Amino acid sequence: MKTITDTLQTADGLTLHTQGWLPDADPKAVVLIVHGIAEHIGRYTHVAAFLVERGSAVYGLDHRTHGRSQGEPRVYIPDFDRAVDDLKQFFDRVKAAHPGKKIFVYGHSMGSFLATSFAVRYQDEMAGLISSGSPVRVEDTIAPLVIRVGSLLNAVAPRLKLIKLDLNAISRDAAVVAAYNADPLVVNQPVRVGMAVGYQKAVGRLSQDLPRLRLPLLLLHGGADRIAPPSGSEQVYREAQSADKTLKIYPGLYHEIHNEPEQVEVLADVAAWLDARV
Repeated sequence: MKTITDTLQTADGLTLHTQGWLPDADPKAVVLIVHGIAEHIGRYTHVAAFLVERGSAVYGLDHRTHGRSQGEPRVYIPDFDRAVDDLKQFFDRVKAAHPGKKIFVYGHSMGSFLATSFAVRYQDEMAGLISSGSPVRVEDTIAPLVIRVGSLLNAVAPRLKLIKLDLNAISRDAAVVAAYNADPLVVNQPVRVGMAVGYQKAVGRLSQDLPRLRLPLLLLHGGADRIAPPSGSEQVYREAQSADKTLKIYPGLYHEIHNEPEQVEVLADVAAWLDARV
């Protein structure tokens, strides 16, 4: 496996960190991984290695204000359209590097939201969407009172820290949680008001657009996910118009299903789904 690192200049002048993992032979397909809130693409190296071993080229970037990418304050994306635009810019670069190859987008958590938003706009350029831990049911995750307070505060203090996620609930594997908490590139802090409000509005728009989805769709979720309940993936599955759509909920698994003790089963399901569509 060959590992490459690079940068991407965004339309508004930020430098984003990008990563690639390539098989020794010509790849049979390409997978673009979209990471979640507060983390970075380096936490998906084992996912990439699993897929590369089975013949895919894998890429990912650190979102603006995340990981090794630029942007201040950290973990602050009040306008999610910009993050989707960043993803399109990187997607186009990856597509140019692998002409004629099918490209799948694989998003986890906030990355699932971004990947689904991307798919609504650009599904004709994609071979399929893999979603893990979809968080599109805001009302099942954040108390309505917190949402109302955030909307009021956004006008006067958009960078105020507001919502603390239970990020110790990412995995039942204590080593994964410990590594997460010790990772200097992970910013485990409350979500700022402007980002929470921006996310709520963006999810509202996406919810209206879900019936436009018609590409092959794989929806995966941990049945014991306390960060983003399975109702999010169930909503996407119910409303997407894809003729080829699969929903799999893993009983007892937490939010990061790719970092659970059963991760090999989860990744094998992803690889098998990809193989059937390449």
